[in-house]
Amino acid sequence: MIKEIVINSAVRLGIDDQLRIMCAPLFPTLKRDRIDNHNLRLLLAFALREDSNCIDIGAHKGASLAEMIRVAPLGKHIAYEPLPFLYKQLVDHFPSVDVRQAAASNELGETSFTYVRNLPTMSGFRERTYPMRPQIEKMKVRTETLDDSLPSGYVPTLIKIDVEGAERLVIEGAIETISKHKPIVVFEHGIKAANHYNTQPRQVYELLHCEAGLRIFDLDGNGPLTLDQFREAFANNTHWNFVARP
Repeated sequence: MIKEIVINSAVRLGIDDQLRIMCAPLFPTLKRDRIDNHNLRLLLAFALREDSNCIDIGAHKGASLAEMIRVAPLGKHIAYEPLPFLYKQLVDHFPSVDVRQAAASNELGETSFTYVRNLPTMSGFRERTYPMRPQIEKMKVRTETLDDSLPSGYVPTLIKIDVEGAERLVIEGAIETISKHKPIVVFEHGIKAANHYNTQPRQVYELLHCEAGLRIFDLDGNGPLTLDQFREAFANNTHWNFVARP
């Protein structure tokens, strides 16, 4: 609880990266996040070609996007970020990227989005439990499905999904793309957020493994995970970042 307050305060000040490094020894979840971020950087370096196409869903300030561009500078990258001020930052910093002020989901259209001004990393479609009294601003955001919104002939090598619990909706709206092209899918699936979307590991597992034919690992490389192992990691909150791949 204290960790979320501190980190979100640092996000508003623009010093969250430095703070995460300093505070990692004090907070086990921060240590886990730091390890996962390091492992994601290695995954991008080892898995992407110079011309690989990547999709960053929930791009936030663009930390992962910057790594995608570094490793795959000739790729055609797409980033989704519904919050206006973060969208503008991404457009300004990444002129070569197709940055979309929209939220990826399972329907085309428009929906309500909860912007938590004092806890921006916890913003999402739905309100959830917060570690402090939230300063909530409701806004309308455009929604897209990957299956209907990707350019003709576009083949993604990697899709990153960090959407504060709405990952099942994103995957449902991209299941044809994922099943056809079998990209690497890096996704967050944690008990603290997914429960607010009535999402359980079984649903995510059935979409990515049973329907799309991908194997699921955690970002430490453990796996491929069975459904029971995936459920256990979710229930015990030992891992919340995973990789699905052929």
